[in-house]
Amino acid sequence: MKILKSGILATGLAGLALSAQAEVSHVVFFELKDNSGEKIDALIDGAHEYLCDIEGVVSCQVGSRQTERESGSNDTGYDVALIVTLDTEESHKGYDTDPSHIEFIGKFRDNWKNVRVMDSNLVAGE
Repeated sequence: MKILKSGILATGLAGLALSAQAEVSHVVFFELKDNSGEKIDALIDGAHEYLCDIEGVVSCQVGSRQTERESGSNDTGYDVALIVTLDTEESHKGYDTDPSHIEFIGKFRDNWKNVRVMDSNLVAGE
């Protein structure tokens, strides 16, 4: 859990800390109907264009699956991964309903065979 040191510590109340709201990880795996290089690149470019500048986004990464890594426990059931970190759960709620997010979905969803979304509360190390 992220810990912010309180100004009260300076007054001798050592050990008092306030918890900050945790960042949220929004991870999406897209399996495409047409997974040609052109369609993969279009989805990646679209994610950068529509999603990465939404208010509250701390980081935004998107890319294609490493097709050369198909052994062991590697999941090969997707074509594009999107990893968005948002500063708070409130920002995550705003992201879900942001017009740019809605436009992204409308523009690209016809080519989605399967979409898996994995949201997590992040815990910062000390």
